[in-house]
Amino acid sequence: MTIQASGQQKEFQDKLPNDEKKLLFKKHFSTADLPDNLKSNLGKYYTPPHLVNLIKKLVSPYVRPNSVIMDLAAGCGAFLDCFPANPIIIRDIDSEAISFLKSIGYLQAEVDNSLSKVKLSKYGLKETDHLICIGNPPYNDINSLIKRKGVNAKKDIDFEIDEDIRTRDLGTSFLRAFNKLSADVICVLHPLSYLIKESNFKNRMGIFTQEYRLQRGVIFSNNEFADTQGTPFPVVAALYLRNFMGMDYEYIRQFPFEILESEELFILSDYETIDGYINKYVPQNKEKQISDIGLYMHNFRDLNSLKSIGNLFAKMQAGVTLPVQERDFYKYAYLNALRRYFPKNFKWGNLSPLVIKEQLENDIVLQDACSIDTIIKNSKLACFSLHPPTPFVQRFINKMKARNAPKEIPSLYQIFQEFCEKGYTDSTLLENYLRAHFINLPEEMKKRK
Repeated sequence: MTIQASGQQKEFQDKLPNDEKKLLFKKHFSTADLPDNLKSNLGKYYTPPHLVNLIKKLVSPYVRPNSVIMDLAAGCGAFLDCFPANPIIIRDIDSEAISFLKSIGYLQAEVDNSLSKVKLSKYGLKETDHLICIGNPPYNDINSLIKRKGVNAKKDIDFEIDEDIRTRDLGTSFLRAFNKLSADVICVLHPLSYLIKESNFKNRMGIFTQEYRLQRGVIFSNNEFADTQGTPFPVVAALYLRNFMGMDYEYIRQFPFEILESEELFILSDYETIDGYINKYVPQNKEKQISDIGLYMHNFRDLNSLKSIGNLFAKMQAGVTLPVQERDFYKYAYLNALRRYFPKNFKWGNLSPLVIKEQLENDIVLQDACSIDTIIKNSKLACFSLHPPTPFVQRFINKMKARNAPKEIPSLYQIFQEFCEKGYTDSTLLENYLRAHFINLPEEMKKRK
């Protein structure tokens, strides 16, 4: 077996003249000062100590004296001291990272493409070995359209990946590689979207879901990595045990995910989304891509992308925009308001936008509040022109005139009337009403369940 116990590392490191803090920084925060494009090309975001300790805590009950620990994307060694009494296999495709690891005593570390020619014999292992895979493998959608251009453009992946484990995302390819090695225990960090997005779970995870079962999952924001930025999304410390019962998507929907440093649980089935109710993808039929009121929304895949790119437009952009038909205006107005007032929270980032369908269909005040707010906030769009009013706006004005003042926000229709007459208004009360609705929405869903 071409591995050795890691107990020799400590003795070697004790003799190093390097300052301990510098060593810890290199192991846990070495990408902090790199530009985003360099970090994102291979999904390299090094792991801070508290997340390493989380993985250690989750996997410790399953470590045997003879367990072989494996980190196939070791980076600068954040996870390598978790189980110093056990033999360890250390690999990374980055030769500079491996040189660093050797310099601090991990002499068994080797440069390797861990996604190519995956088999036990490659690592000197036998089927009878008790194998535990840990770490923070890179996650990076290699076919992503979003970051192919611009200053943060990702480079093409120029290394081989075995066809039977190749997916669009490096992270799910690593999970499939662990399965190919028949690892007994897997405990790694990866985006929660691998599990909670049904298409990812069924397609990218693939055969992995038939061979492994999620035992524990602790979620946290990607912003726990000191060198990340932008809209937060959920990452999970996922403990999988080899189990031929596998897991289906309903198992994930009902799974009680823990939340880091919280007593709260995140259970996917507690929440209702727009899926199957409001379209978020461009229609395939070109004729259906035309709006009957001249209003379009940029397509989106989840709440984070809605917040980032879900703008409204007056013109169709082929393959990009969703047509807003007059009969569905209140639904897209709801999304426009949600985009503005729903608070940023990593827990919801990879879900489709939340909605209580029955409530939106029956609550005329909510429909009108979202519609009025959308018209006021997007008044420069041609379809919302007031002087003279477009046919759509005139019909909407007539409908609002017939409404009675609602008890939830008595000034709602006065606000709209003033805006129509003057072109401006103080809409603070309307904004507060919508903000309160969206802040309370997740808890309202849990109560209804």
